[in-house]
Order: sequence, then C-alpha cells, then structure tokens
Amino acid sequence: MILIISEINDFSTNRVVNWLNHLDKKYFRINVEDKVIIELCLNDIILKVNDFSIELSNITSFWYRRGFINVDNVYFTNVNQFDNLLTKEFNNIIQFLYYKLSKVKHINLIENAEVNKLIVSDKARNLNIKTPDDFIISDLKDLKLLKFKTDKQFITKVSSGHCLQYFDDFTIFNYAKLVEINKSISDTFFPSLVQNYIPKKIELRIFYLEGEFFSMAIFSQKDNKTNIDFRNYNDDKPNRTVPYKIPKDVEQKLDLLMKTLGLNSGSIDMIVTPDNEYVFLEVNPVGQFGMVSYPCNYNLEKRIAEYL
Repeated sequence: MILIISEINDFSTNRVVNWLNHLDKKYFRINVEDKVIIELCLNDIILKVNDFSIELSNITSFWYRRGFINVDNVYFTNVNQFDNLLTKEFNNIIQFLYYKLSKVKHINLIENAEVNKLIVSDKARNLNIKTPDDFIISDLKDLKLLKFKTDKQFITKVSSGHCLQYFDDFTIFNYAKLVEINKSISDTFFPSLVQNYIPKKIELRIFYLEGEFFSMAIFSQKDNKTNIDFRNYNDDKPNRTVPYKIPKDVEQKLDLLMKTLGLNSGSIDMIVTPDNEYVFLEVNPVGQFGMVSYPCNYNLEKRIAEYL
C-alpha cells in the first residue's frame, strides 16, 4: 500500500494518482483538509479518515508531497498547564509516526520539506558549486557601501522562499527584484537578503528524483518581465522552454548536494551564464514539477507512480 500526504487541490498529486489507478496500485491518500484519527495498537499505528483506515505495517512506500497529517483526536481540558502537556504528548506520537514512515521507501519526508536557503547555499559552496553571494542587510549605509565597492548590480529576494501572500481579494507576489537605491528606502529596514545579480544565457528548472535529473531550459533573459525572475510569467508571450542536458560534473555535484541535504527529490533552479558557468540558485523539495514534465515530455508523474 502506498501512502500519500498532500493537499486536495494539488494537480501533480492528482496526476500521479491517475497513474497509480492505471497501474492498478493500491494507495491511501491523506490531504491536509482531512481529519485524521490516529490509534496505536500494540506494535502498529492505525490512521483513520472517515470510513477508511490503514495500518502502518501495510505501508510499503510513502510520498510526502505537501501538507501534514491533520490529527483530530486531540483532547483539551481548557487548563493551560494540562493542555500544554497533552499537546507535547501528542506531538511525540506524531513525531514517532513520521519517524516510522521514514523507514519505508519514500519520496521526501515532512521534516525536510522546507529548507533554509542560506544554509543550502552555504553547503553548495562547500561542495564547489557556484552560487550568488549572500548578504543580509538592514541598514541603508551598508547597502550603499556594498554598491560603492563594486560596479555589480544586486537583487533582493525572500530568504524563506515564501514568495506569495494571499489576502481576501488580492495576492502579493514577492519575486526577485533589482536593488535600486532611492529616497523611498528608509535608513533601516527589515534584514533582507541581497545577492549579486548574475547575467544569464538561459535559466534551468531541474527535477531531481533518486539520482536522476530531468532538466528544462527557460529562455527568460530576453523578456523584460521575466529576465530577473521567470516566475513573473508573461502570459501574453510565454518564455520558450525546451529539454536540456546538464553536464555530468554538474549532475554529480548536485547529486552530492541533495544527498547532503537528505533529499531524494526536489525542484532545482540554476542559471547558465553567457560564459557557460552553472550557478545554483535554490532547491524546493516540494516545488512544482508539472511545468517541467509536460513541455519536455518527461512524463514525471508516471515515473513517480512507478517509483512508489
């Protein structure tokens, strides 16, 4: 039995599930929207969702796609001291469940679903993978000094990777932006990630699965809307995308980085410079891969289903 933890509207999960159905494979899907009852019985753990249940001992492979197990059987007494203890107790049970799931064949785990961009970049540099330079700046004087020391351009982006904020009737997109020093910048501001801007010949989105690389080149550099951040999509004239093969030595370094991070799957972003240097930007363990699968005819959803 295959266990999948995801979100109800995740398109990629739906496509993988379609393939599992086609391959006549049994699976148990838990979405974050589901209320889950957890029971421990002797040496087994039982997960119940509505009228369906699964024993941990019957799980042969596990895919952590997104979300979490939304546990329903948590009891509260309305006494803070007792409730804090009960929460800690139940968190231990959940932690044990995730630990047991890590022992079966899996694609990603909930504990490494989010990675620290700054730590990842530091580990990449330790493996001789070229990255942008990272600066955390909160003072206008330091920003001006950085600009004064070099003739480079700089960009700023969120260090956490959370670039979208959803409000009732609008959404804010915090994509990468060129740093422009002007009167609207205050003398001090929230500590912000600043990186040297790296010119690109092409941009790469790479899906990684257990040592295999499925790469797509994005020709985003000639469009003013996407040349800084291709996620600022031009819907009227989309960037051209084609399958791409990264050099073997780059694959080997990226493979070592993913193993160092404890990841066996993820979406990697890179830049190829006009001098044909490969620059690592970031990895998202739960990033979208449909945008690579369809244009490049990789059929990644089938590969994931077959791996599980």
